[in-house]
Amino acid sequence: MKRIAGILLVAFFVVFLSACHQNKIEKPEQLIPKAKFVKILTDIYLYKNMNNQPNIREKFKDLSQTDMYYSVLKKYGIPDSVFIRSLIYYSSFPKELDKMHSEILTKLQEEEQKFQKKEELNVEGK
Repeated sequence: MKRIAGILLVAFFVVFLSACHQNKIEKPEQLIPKAKFVKILTDIYLYKNMNNQPNIREKFKDLSQTDMYYSVLKKYGIPDSVFIRSLIYYSSFPKELDKMHSEILTKLQEEEQKFQKKEELNVEGK
């Protein structure tokens, strides 16, 4: 977890410094397409939120948050280096990243509504 968090902090720091100097970051050769990148970040947010739930955290206590991050990357067949380069690249376009973040929040809200409906059905069925 510390490794991923450290990498993400460094990535954001690099983007912040580059944004201050108005340097453009070159497009990486293996850039993750925006739609796929949004799906990856959505899954990462879901896993991160799951890890904050006490009953779920107890079930997966042997898994670190780093394992969860890597499982998301494995699910999409993305090496961590490609993910980090894509994150840095997309972060160099704040308006575009903001749109992506809004899309992620919408998807998370949709998932939450699906979960709440299932919970309501389970409560009514008992």
